[in-house]
Amino acid sequence: MTLLGPPLFNLAQFIRPDSIRTMPSRQPCPFRVRHMDRQVQLIANVPDTCKALEISLDGASIVVEIRPNMAALFSGRRVLLTESKNNELTWIRDWAAFAQRFHGADAVLLYDNASDRYSTEEVEDELRRVDGIKAIQVLSWPFKFGPQGLDATRFWDSDFCQMGAWEHARWRFLADARSVQAGDVDELVLSRRGRSVFAAAEDDRFGVVRYRGRWVVATDRTPPLETGTLMRHRDYDTVMRERPARRFGIFPYDTMASAPKWTVVPKRCPPSSQWAVHRITGWLAAHRISREFSHRHFREISSNWKYARLTRDSYDPEMHEIDPVLVAHLRGEPLEKVDV
Repeated sequence: MTLLGPPLFNLAQFIRPDSIRTMPSRQPCPFRVRHMDRQVQLIANVPDTCKALEISLDGASIVVEIRPNMAALFSGRRVLLTESKNNELTWIRDWAAFAQRFHGADAVLLYDNASDRYSTEEVEDELRRVDGIKAIQVLSWPFKFGPQGLDATRFWDSDFCQMGAWEHARWRFLADARSVQAGDVDELVLSRRGRSVFAAAEDDRFGVVRYRGRWVVATDRTPPLETGTLMRHRDYDTVMRERPARRFGIFPYDTMASAPKWTVVPKRCPPSSQWAVHRITGWLAAHRISREFSHRHFREISSNWKYARLTRDSYDPEMHEIDPVLVAHLRGEPLEKVDV
């Protein structure tokens, strides 16, 4: 059995061989500690009959109930995995419907991060409206997201919430899933060839596909926000133009890109690896970048919990361009007619 949580930090000094005991016998339970990126795992050898554990640190104790393994719920499914806070229910439905239509998603596992506009039951009801989605689990995940870093790479060291959700999802719910697409409600995965990203991961030699993103923005060409009508993914067609550069003078990248996301076959993912937000760490094969797939990150599809994302630009051909692949997906046009 695995206990998941944020890093132990100064509590590590209080971990003892008898810190975990089975209940009600209070017999010491052998365990080992696995230190990870912004997470820790206590992997315990627990008897099958045990229903609860007592965890003790420096004289303080807590009894935790052993939760059942829920992998059967998503066994054989193509699962959308996301964390969400106060996103419009319509956005959540549109996001799931897009993934079902273009990629064959048939299940959703959503971690609700303390939304106060609706209940988890209301989210489940909205997802049930999506034809083809057969398995749904919306969990209350009422933990602080954690402080933000300064940019895409610096000082991301205490944002434990989503990292914890991904590991929780992997081991409690998704171990037997056919494949899993991890992303956000404001992101849609596109294919240049019209292929399912789930199928691509399943067909991949290693069972994983990773893809970069592009920001979808609103300009003075976009319908105004003040109309009283909710803006949806389908209302946007403009992306930031790529600005090529090279890291270390060698590796090409786009300075305007949104951070990568991934899709994986859980059973082919090494147990020693870790599911992080933008990569699967500890697994060299998961660092490859696909040329076929990319995601579109919609700046205005947001509750603005992180920062204000409703500032609009004047359309500038030097900075912006109409995205033919996005338009083709949203309008249902044949991709073979798109010049990409």
